[in-house]
Amino acid sequence: MQPSFAAVRERYLEELLEYEWYDVRTFGKKQRQEMTAPAYLVELLQAGKVTAVEMHSHTPRSDGLIEPERIGAWTHALYKKGYFRHERLAVPLVVMVTDHDYIYARGELHAIPYEDGLTFLSATEVSTEHGHILYYGSHPEVVQAYELHEPQLSVKPSGPALLDLVRSLGEVAVPAHPYRETSVLRTLPGDEVAPMLTAVEILNGKTPAEQNRAAIDYVRQHGLRGIGGSDAHQMSRLYPYLTLLDGTIKSIDDLVLALRQGDYFPVHGEHLRLKEA
Repeated sequence: MQPSFAAVRERYLEELLEYEWYDVRTFGKKQRQEMTAPAYLVELLQAGKVTAVEMHSHTPRSDGLIEPERIGAWTHALYKKGYFRHERLAVPLVVMVTDHDYIYARGELHAIPYEDGLTFLSATEVSTEHGHILYYGSHPEVVQAYELHEPQLSVKPSGPALLDLVRSLGEVAVPAHPYRETSVLRTLPGDEVAPMLTAVEILNGKTPAEQNRAAIDYVRQHGLRGIGGSDAHQMSRLYPYLTLLDGTIKSIDDLVLALRQGDYFPVHGEHLRLKEA
């Protein structure tokens, strides 16, 4: 019988806490070698219609070193090692480029040559005066209001103002790396911010374990969803954490709809190393 996405999500999130997969120290060489994908997760992936999304990465358009044109080659090398693909199982992968305060123009990333099953989409990480917020969308009102077509912000927007505007337009804004110094949840009362949110980045590849754990506790307390991303600024840092979404993601509109109305959960990147499963 095909496994329920919701049932897998709940079981995975329970084990995420039990085995402390939110701890970035699990990416040490020895720890990675000991990790294999849970059988119930592999069953879900084999059933199809699931997309893995790298929700948070940076290129030289802001402070990253990752040239988008090279991501395809790097990902293909990981395919050969059994990540995302093995034998008859292939998990579609979306890479969200989320440069600070800049959104690539529609179609710009689509010009990058890549193979079937790998999609590049653009979003941004906005530097508000209250902390960093991942904005998934492309509404002209947001892009023009905050000059996200330019590499640098002239004025930092208010965090609540950005959250309210994005929500009113039916798109999604997510606090990045909660409880780090540049986090909305360190500068604003959590109870006041929660009603403005759809989801929170609860697994971040650059964030210490205790801060990832605090973010997990926050979403559980407020009935919110969580996402995972690498926050990679260099190629080798891609994919420690991703987000699994129930359905096919081919566009930013698909992603926004899935985040608002669909089902998803963050996942440890080593659990998408299917060759060892």
